Amino acid sequence: MQAFDVVVVGAGAAGLFCAGVAGQLGLKVLLMDHSDKVAEKIRISGGGRCNFTNLDVTSANFLSENPRFAKSALSRYTPRDFLALLQRHGIAYHEKHKGQLFCDRSAEDIIALLLAECAAGGVERWQPCSLKALRYADGAEHPYAVDTSLGSVAAKAVVIATGGLSIPKIGATDLGYRIAKQFDIP
Repeated sequence: MQAFDVVVVGAGAAGLFCAGVAGQLGLKVLLMDHSDKVAEKIRISGGGRCNFTNLDVTSANFLSENPRFAKSALSRYTPRDFLALLQRHGIAYHEKHKGQLFCDRSAEDIIALLLAECAAGGVERWQPCSLKALRYADGAEHPYAVDTSLGSVAAKAVVIATGGLSIPKIGATDLGYRIAKQFDIP
């Protein structure tokens, strides 16, 4: 059975970004998604121009059971950090209203950036690939057994980046909710 440091389930914005960063940190990463296309919500966001961040975002804009979570996450990777990544990839953007930033050209620019970051990290992609089962065996070097429509792999960690059910017509499913329930995650 092939083994990975990290298996990322979901090739939307969060999954692509996570996989790219993990790969560039030297981890062996598998990114899988049930669709043959990546980042469908990016593709349609902002009228096809991708509203990719907001200059004025702060932890006060988020609700959470852990009020410090957003503050911690936003202090580790800021909108300015993402703008620097856009500049490295030569992506032009503009501000529309109250700090909302959009691509000048197309949302496809953001998708290409995320795929390039994954490629730079040596991320392996399986698409279309459905998750069939996920099991955990405490104490093993690779404690997660991940059964997919393309075969089974072992992993040290699994990231569930499947998103929610906001737009089912573009492929959103309840997979993330089912996995959370399986592992008693509220």
